Amino acid sequence: MELWQLRYFTLVAELQSIARASAHLQIAAPAISRTIKSLEDELGTRLFDRDGRGMHLTLSGMTLLGRATQLLRDAEVARQEVSAIGSHLTGEVTIGATPSIIAIAGLHLIKQCLERYPHVRARLTEGYSAYLQNWVVTSAISVAFVNGPIRETPNIASRRVAVERLFAIGDKKHFREHTGGISLHALLSGPLLLPSSANSIRGLIDDAASNVGCHVKTLLEVDSVGLLKQLAGDGIAAAVLPYGAVKQEVDSGLLVAVPIIEPEIHSELHVISSASHPPGPAANALARLFEDVLVQFAEADDKGIFVTVPKNPKTRDVPSKSEVPRK
Repeated sequence: MELWQLRYFTLVAELQSIARASAHLQIAAPAISRTIKSLEDELGTRLFDRDGRGMHLTLSGMTLLGRATQLLRDAEVARQEVSAIGSHLTGEVTIGATPSIIAIAGLHLIKQCLERYPHVRARLTEGYSAYLQNWVVTSAISVAFVNGPIRETPNIASRRVAVERLFAIGDKKHFREHTGGISLHALLSGPLLLPSSANSIRGLIDDAASNVGCHVKTLLEVDSVGLLKQLAGDGIAAAVLPYGAVKQEVDSGLLVAVPIIEPEIHSELHVISSASHPPGPAANALARLFEDVLVQFAEADDKGIFVTVPKNPKTRDVPSKSEVPRK
């Protein structure tokens, strides 16, 4: 197997179509089809099931995809490390972050990346923390900024970089009597729009409610920040999110955000990477740039909604395997 064959294979697996992969790569579809057939012949097994809806990985195909993704990423890191010896960083880097962090820093990160690292092709992927952790473990992304507790595993290296305060979100009628803040007890007196238990924010709300002897009443479980904001803005019920996720809507008057008090609820932000396959120079550079953007936001924040953690100059890069906390 050659790396170029694995690149064709992983793209077909991602797009579930040889035609779409052909358009993306600007390579004739028959050539890609022959490459897939050659891989199947070499391995002695089918990699895809083909039907009218597209191409879907078989069990063998899923096994190869995991290995191929890791091999391609290792090759990319090696190329970046060698290129870094030269005059500039190059390569492809995928950074993951939660919706609130994307809202706070995504635009500024991309602008500064284009300015400082024009030869680095950056991809910014949004997702909930649990998904981002899985993508880091499988090497689908290089580095991620995630909320909440980090799964204790030797596969993930993590470092705390900031703390976000949680806010109650809704339309103006929800918080007429709570403009300065709403107690958790008052917030929990009515039903809420919350993500499912897989989300770190839900875990924080459930734990805080248990500590004050309250019960969480959920009107709907919604694992979409965009839909949560739409439902809250339409007056369906209040929601709970970090301020960064709704800053634009609050500034434009579409939503109201009031801090949760008695007690305040905070969500820790960590930067994570694969411990067994540490990120390369370009990924580390973009992670540092992302942190710098977050620091700029925190310094301009007059509401105390976002506080960054001072960096240790000896561990400025994403943590290495040796820095993984031990049980």
